[in-house]
Amino acid sequence: MSDHTVKSYDDDLAILKQMLAQMGGLAEEQLANAIDAIAKRDTKLADRVIAGDEKIDALEQQIEDAEKEVEANPDDPDPLASLIVIRAQSGDRQLEYDEATGAPVALTENSRQEYEEAISLWQDYLEMDPRKVNAAAAAAIVQAHRFLGDVKGAIAAQRELVESDARSPNFVSLAVLLYGNLQIEEGDKARDQALAKADADTKKDLTAQFEQLRKQAVKAEEQEKKQPDSATGESSELSDPFGGLTPTDPAAPAP
Repeated sequence: MSDHTVKSYDDDLAILKQMLAQMGGLAEEQLANAIDAIAKRDTKLADRVIAGDEKIDALEQQIEDAEKEVEANPDDPDPLASLIVIRAQSGDRQLEYDEATGAPVALTENSRQEYEEAISLWQDYLEMDPRKVNAAAAAAIVQAHRFLGDVKGAIAAQRELVESDARSPNFVSLAVLLYGNLQIEEGDKARDQALAKADADTKKDLTAQFEQLRKQAVKAEEQEKKQPDSATGESSELSDPFGGLTPTDPAAPAP
């Protein structure tokens, strides 16, 4: 076994142990909420406690299963892909959500750490040179990068995904990311692939939506050229005509 494989294996086990420690923190929070619910006779809070307990149980089982897989198959990239997905899901669960809508509204420090760990694991995974990239892991990393505000990282992961799963929706996502980063020529290439692979029923709608998104990108690019002194090195933010979630960190300082 190579030194890299041994280190990657040891790191995976360390991450699993950290996740177990985090489970302890979640359990403490659930206990505090349970006591509060009893004191206030808050049935809604009690329901959330029960739901939280179920999430903890599910995550504990996922950790246990992943740990067994890593121990049994240290040279297999698939267990590492599973760890990536679990870590990203842990980040999702620790985002701050709007109670009314259920939509994520802020990136917490815990969710940031989870996403960064998932991305680190992703790099280890790619170094193992898997025969075919795990689509679920790639999609999780795209989302993690987007929540962290790293468009370039999201684009790189999305490219890995389309190489593994060259369906139209994946090229749509790649085109949206590229246009959003004002990489218009590359966005056109991804758009053309998305349209070529789309069925006849959706191609017309996709064409119109792509036209709208491309116009936004061209307009934003022209505005950046007119104001070179105010450039910050980051792309202008575009709206997504496809209605997809574009995660951002609301707490991040404005450029």
